[in-house]
Amino acid sequence: MTFHRSRLKSTLPERASWRRAGKQPDGLRPPAAAKAGAKPAAAPSPPRRSATTRTTTSKRRIQRRRTAMELIQYPLQATRQAVFDLRRFFLVLGLTATVFWLPFPDNLSVEGQRAIALFVFTGAMLALEPAPLPIAALLVPVAQVALGIDDVGGAFGAFAQPSLFLVLSSLFLAEALRKHGLTRRLAIYAIVSSGGHLPRLLFNLMLMTTLLSMWVLNTATTAVLIPVALTIAQYVPQPEQARRVMAALVLGIAYAASLGGMATVVGSGENAIAAGYLNAIRPFTFMDWAIYATPIVLLLMPLTWWMLMLVVRLPPIRLEIMPTLREFVRLGPLTETQLKILWVLGLCVVLWVFGSPIEGMLGLPQTLLSSAIVSIVAVAFLSVSEVVNWNDLKGVNWGIFLVIGAGFTLGDALQKTGASAWFAESLAPMLAQLPFVVVLFAVIGISFLLTQFMNNVALGAILAPLLISVGQASGIEPVRLVLPAFLALGIAYMLPGASARMTLVAVSGAVTRKEMITTGLIIGAPSVLLIGVIFLALTTLGLI
Repeated sequence: MTFHRSRLKSTLPERASWRRAGKQPDGLRPPAAAKAGAKPAAAPSPPRRSATTRTTTSKRRIQRRRTAMELIQYPLQATRQAVFDLRRFFLVLGLTATVFWLPFPDNLSVEGQRAIALFVFTGAMLALEPAPLPIAALLVPVAQVALGIDDVGGAFGAFAQPSLFLVLSSLFLAEALRKHGLTRRLAIYAIVSSGGHLPRLLFNLMLMTTLLSMWVLNTATTAVLIPVALTIAQYVPQPEQARRVMAALVLGIAYAASLGGMATVVGSGENAIAAGYLNAIRPFTFMDWAIYATPIVLLLMPLTWWMLMLVVRLPPIRLEIMPTLREFVRLGPLTETQLKILWVLGLCVVLWVFGSPIEGMLGLPQTLLSSAIVSIVAVAFLSVSEVVNWNDLKGVNWGIFLVIGAGFTLGDALQKTGASAWFAESLAPMLAQLPFVVVLFAVIGISFLLTQFMNNVALGAILAPLLISVGQASGIEPVRLVLPAFLALGIAYMLPGASARMTLVAVSGAVTRKEMITTGLIIGAPSVLLIGVIFLALTTLGLI
């Protein structure tokens, strides 16, 4: 089959930039540039290819590649690996087979040895990504059945965990906010209230992003606000100043979304994994997580804002906000649909926090007002009210649902085969001789380092069952290890592969790879240190 080469090319730019050609809507049009003294010479036109010239292209080459702007517009579909890499997959199989045939101590059962091989398979699949993360996650229960650990019902049964449906419902709620322009309206409020003062504008955007990411998945929040940051940078006339403003705003949104996602169970996928495991060993509610995490987030947000301004060095300029004011006036008051969404989200928050006491007061069936059920009913109401429809919901990130499910599958296999207990008992004698402060900062430091190189949701799926078992075997309350470790996973600031949020920062073109690493380390390291100090103090005071 033959194709015209011109039809295979994307017309979108390869990198997003503060420069933009062509006309824009009134509310988003940057100020007119100064008139140039001389008209630049026209660039020589490339040699024309004959209309009859054709090229034969393989099926893989004609697959349309996503450009940077497309990744910002459809960020939740982005993945670092688009096709199946057989070489990486054979490496995963080789590592799994090696572990499977290694001699293990007699106190570890055959099933436990197979579960450890599954652990290696899962870690290698999620770290090396021979396939897109969702496909890699689906292969975990397949490997569980192939290794003879469980049957198909048991292997896929972990995908029915309530935490998965809580995250999925949060994605649907985020889509409702995006579709009806509430996130854009909030961004305009932030710009107008800043008065064009750059430090105040950065703070307003970060605060708004943090608060929004507490209730809808942080990656979705980042996706809808990064284009706003790119638009704001267009109002800065000097190129170098515009680049610094764009870098500060884009990084600030990504960092604030990560912080907001740490605050609640629904904010980030790894939180749902940790809460699910903690709830399996003791009652652990939405409020149990928020009561520890939210104060830390509210402390970290202004600290991150201050450090980001120092690192990026915002230029001492004032933005013209009249175009935004015109856009603000044009939007008018909240529409009936927007008010309905806000009422539903507000009711969800109230029931997430106070659901259990309300059940007791009204004599309702236990867990009827659990976080997962409340979220699902909220999405169903929005669907019945025609606020969202199935076409809106089809495009959300179903992949995160599968990655979290793979984590629960792995944990279930390690638990039922005794591999988790064996691993914890092997480490317990060594940990028992170490002070808690050493164990705490070692766990936090390892989590922070690993999450820079591996997707934080995938890493959380691997770490959660191990931390639970280590805590139980060493006599340390598991919450004292799991919560600080998973909050450290949220500080994934340094590399594009660390989280979907940093992937969006990378493809936006706002910062270079070196700037991302340097800024992420300078801001991330003190943040993680503060998390460790706070949890050490809470443990010393007996508050956790």
